[in-house]
Amino acid sequence: MRSTYLRCRSTALAIAASFAAVMSGATAAHAQQPIQIFLSAVDVDAKPVVDLKEEEIDIQVDGAACPIARFEAINWPTKLTVMVDNSAVFNDSLRQLRESLRAFFNEIPTGMEVSLISTAPAPRFVYKAGSDRVKLMSSIDLLTPDSAAPRFIDALAEAADRAAKEKAGKEIKNFFPVFFIVGNNGVEGSNPRDYQVNKLFKQTLESSATVHVVMLSSSSRQLDIGAGTNQIEVGLKLTQLTGGRYEAIAAQTRLTSLLPEFATQIANSQVRQANQYRITCQPPAGSKPQRITAATRRDGISAALTFDGRVP
Repeated sequence: MRSTYLRCRSTALAIAASFAAVMSGATAAHAQQPIQIFLSAVDVDAKPVVDLKEEEIDIQVDGAACPIARFEAINWPTKLTVMVDNSAVFNDSLRQLRESLRAFFNEIPTGMEVSLISTAPAPRFVYKAGSDRVKLMSSIDLLTPDSAAPRFIDALAEAADRAAKEKAGKEIKNFFPVFFIVGNNGVEGSNPRDYQVNKLFKQTLESSATVHVVMLSSSSRQLDIGAGTNQIEVGLKLTQLTGGRYEAIAAQTRLTSLLPEFATQIANSQVRQANQYRITCQPPAGSKPQRITAATRRDGISAALTFDGRVP
């Protein structure tokens, strides 16, 4: 029977040199023994394959067999944090922003835990984490304009910190965080130090989060370019590192169609991430894995192999 060969897709391989220090710990962990990887597989109809068995999978490290020590199906939930710019930039389009958010949440699976946060004058909950869609939709009307500068970076940093703390709590909780944030390229209210930005990247990657960004851009708006930690650079780097999506838009009217597009992508990702296999294998002693592949004995399978289970 024909085998399907998969090349390992690792976030670490795509990291820019400027963030090498952030990822040095993660890269070292990947070289330790045993190795833990995640396999996400779909059939010809793009539906998750939920009945794979250990004997149908062969793992190789740099061409050498990596005997499977543990093989388990996982069904971890996705937890979505939505952060929205409510600064004066959106004064004239507040109604459109609210309607766009309603359209966004209508495309999100009803069982997914979500939270809604405004970013001006500081990150604060509009709707705390939950799955009550009636209360969530009602809370959207509580989004009101604020004259202060939004805190794009602070909002992401707080979301990443909450996810990290929840995963490290007394009761180990396995889930996939998704951060979706709407911002603008005007003055940024955050003023983080370099170590705080590094912490943001580190926590986001270690929690297997995916970051999606919508940035309202205007050439007539003053840009906040400060020490390389402004919202544009941070947003771009986070989406690149996590496999997320970054969209720069020139008009608020684009939100109407764009936000539901993001919601559909997040919903599709949730299906893939919630139906995976966590595999632990033992590579040859003394090896430092550079390339990990998997082969299946079942035809018609398309799959992704990752270190963290993130499937954007």
